[in-house]
Amino acid sequence: MLSFLSNSWLALLLSAVIAYLLGSINWAIIITRLFSHKDIRTYGSGNAGATNVLRSQGVLPAILTTLGDLGKGVAAVLIGAWLLTNLNLSGSVPAELRTFAPNAAWLIGGYFSWLFCILGHMYPVFYGFKGGKGVMATLGTMIVLDWRVAVMALGLFLVTVAISRMVSLGSVVAATYVPVLTLVFRGWVDEMSTDAAVFCTVLSAIIAAVVIWKHGANIRRISEGTERRIGEDRETK
Repeated sequence: MLSFLSNSWLALLLSAVIAYLLGSINWAIIITRLFSHKDIRTYGSGNAGATNVLRSQGVLPAILTTLGDLGKGVAAVLIGAWLLTNLNLSGSVPAELRTFAPNAAWLIGGYFSWLFCILGHMYPVFYGFKGGKGVMATLGTMIVLDWRVAVMALGLFLVTVAISRMVSLGSVVAATYVPVLTLVFRGWVDEMSTDAAVFCTVLSAIIAAVVIWKHGANIRRISEGTERRIGEDRETK
């Protein structure tokens, strides 16, 4: 594993840079400027995400924002996975990597790029490092990395939102279960090696923790009973 990573430093570097730059393309900001010529971060909750776009700009801008965030997540993972698979400077795959997982290079590149795409989305270099919370971008990456986790997390999100009428609570619940679902599918369903299952789960847990942390203000409002629900007219910061 170490020999593979040492010979893949260029692929890792390119994956990180490309994923971060893709993540930094904030479609909530771009779409809002196209539709209203203003910054979405000055509206509603101040978050540069699809929910705030829906509340302040309408359905079409929100759909376009969602598609853009999903798309950049998909692109980041595919590019990272391709780079790790095809840009190994040694020209060969070490034996220990084959025991890690049959598609080890693809997995490493994909999960590594997921992390940097989310960091770019949250802290975009193009917009003063003030971006969104990474929910739609995470869903986009998970569609490619493990569609089963994506579908189940989306289901948890929809059920939670339907019951609570709080998008933020649905996002937190879905993020919480992403590493759990990853462990179940990678470790038991796919029967991956322990190292591979742990790698995927740990990366998922780190990203889920960052997404939940970005919802800190929402969590406080939920605990106080002041979080905005779907259908309410008042705006919260």
